[in-house]
Amino acid sequence: MKKVAIIGLGPMGIRHIQACRNSKELDLAGGADLNVARVEELISDGFLPSGGGFSDYKQMIVELKPDIVVISTNAPSHYDIFHEVVNLGVKNILCEKPIATSIEQAINMIETASLYDVLLLVNHSRRWCLDYVELKSLLEIGEIGKVESVTFSMGGGQMGCNGMHIFDLISYLTGARVDKLIGFLNDEGVENPRGKHFFDPGGYALVHLDCGIRVYFEMTEDLGIPPLLIINGTYGRVTIEETKKRMTVEKRASEDCELPVTRYGTPLKHVTEHFFEHLDIVELTRVGLENLAKGEILADPSDALKALEVVIAIHASHEMGNKMIMLPINENHTIEKVFSFT
Repeated sequence: MKKVAIIGLGPMGIRHIQACRNSKELDLAGGADLNVARVEELISDGFLPSGGGFSDYKQMIVELKPDIVVISTNAPSHYDIFHEVVNLGVKNILCEKPIATSIEQAINMIETASLYDVLLLVNHSRRWCLDYVELKSLLEIGEIGKVESVTFSMGGGQMGCNGMHIFDLISYLTGARVDKLIGFLNDEGVENPRGKHFFDPGGYALVHLDCGIRVYFEMTEDLGIPPLLIINGTYGRVTIEETKKRMTVEKRASEDCELPVTRYGTPLKHVTEHFFEHLDIVELTRVGLENLAKGEILADPSDALKALEVVIAIHASHEMGNKMIMLPINENHTIEKVFSFT
């Protein structure tokens, strides 16, 4: 069994603990958090092994010599912790999203992992959720015709925390990347649930993928609604409601698929409902960790960089009077700018 040590014992750190406890291939060696009372509580409740609780993650790594280290702290600390973990000789790292809080930091982390033969997995776990793997296959065989547009809406803001998952999922399902966008921030002054020192506002954007697909995106602070993702094809659509664990595929009957698109009133007679069976964050995390233990990363960290870049581009567009931003970004100020996403 591979030994796992977890840095950051907040809600996501607890999910990593649960993932290890659910695995026959992973041994939870310990966890570290600056909140000493939190560490003691987790040991007392049996979530952490006796002798496996630390307030200093570097001491934890030196003493426990883990095979895998999980970085599940808030985003602004990812960059520094990653480099300390690499310097301590760890070769397998799972980092929570966002990978970092600047494009420059993310690029450096990816280059450092390559230079020191470190396997770096960023936990964009929808990429290996079998429900989405199957949907990607359906889209590739033209189940709803050629995908032409995607719409997404959700309340609560926090594009850096939540929006990157959506942009990464869209990129995964379409096999494309964002090449330009026009973005707007929606800052209603809603206090970030993780604290006032984080600035992670909502926003909306008109996004273009390099394959021609249009994306209409909103994740704003003036809405309090669950996420809704709709993928539109030439003669059908997929509607995804994760909170209901439901995915609905609607398309024209076979005999109607040759009708022109101007016959937009043609009913979508063929309707299939799929219910998510694998969208469980703890189980997906377990799968990611177990594969990392076997020397395999289920998502390239460069994809996490691309998702981060999209959110930063929305900020940049807003700051420039909603100017169109081309990606990948090559303007040094934007590449170097550090954000306080969660």
